[in-house]
Amino acid sequence: MATFDGGLYVNKKKGKSYGNASFIMNMRKDNLDYVEWVASVIRNVTGVTIEDRKDYNTDGYTRKPQVRLYSNKHPLLTKIRDRIYTPDSKKVIDPHMLKLLDEEALAIIFMADGGSYLDKGKYPSIFLHTKGFSYADNMSLSKTIYDRFNIRTTVNRHYNYYFLRVKNSDVALFINTIRSYILPSFMYKLERLAPII
Repeated sequence: MATFDGGLYVNKKKGKSYGNASFIMNMRKDNLDYVEWVASVIRNVTGVTIEDRKDYNTDGYTRKPQVRLYSNKHPLLTKIRDRIYTPDSKKVIDPHMLKLLDEEALAIIFMADGGSYLDKGKYPSIFLHTKGFSYADNMSLSKTIYDRFNIRTTVNRHYNYYFLRVKNSDVALFINTIRSYILPSFMYKLERLAPII
């Protein structure tokens, strides 16, 4: 969860990190079931708070209400942070995480960073918007998804960013692999493909 839709944050002073990390995630209130599920996982380690999040944007757009989940600081979260952040606080794919990738973890990636649509109303497409990661990280994730689930993905480029696209012929396999782990508020991502899948 910290790799994709949330983050692990530490205090900084004069450019140096200190203290233990806490987990923070912002999410639309429509996805409160997911936020509460994440909270239930983190509560196995430390305390968690969920509260309404004010929209701090000043661009004039009206956004759907959001909530913020944040945890207490904890040494285990610091240990995880050390694995998934570079010294300059850039997220990377942790090789150990790839060893643990299972159906539920793939569903988390899809819920957090996935998208789906019907191209020309006929061709189902699934994307994993892993644009915060390098080409090499995306290649590693793509290879692991293939090795674990026999699902083929391609690394695509959007300006200076990379993301994964599930091969059209593997969309049904992808959906069948993750379906039982998708929470109700994210089912719309699968339902929009229902006419074809």
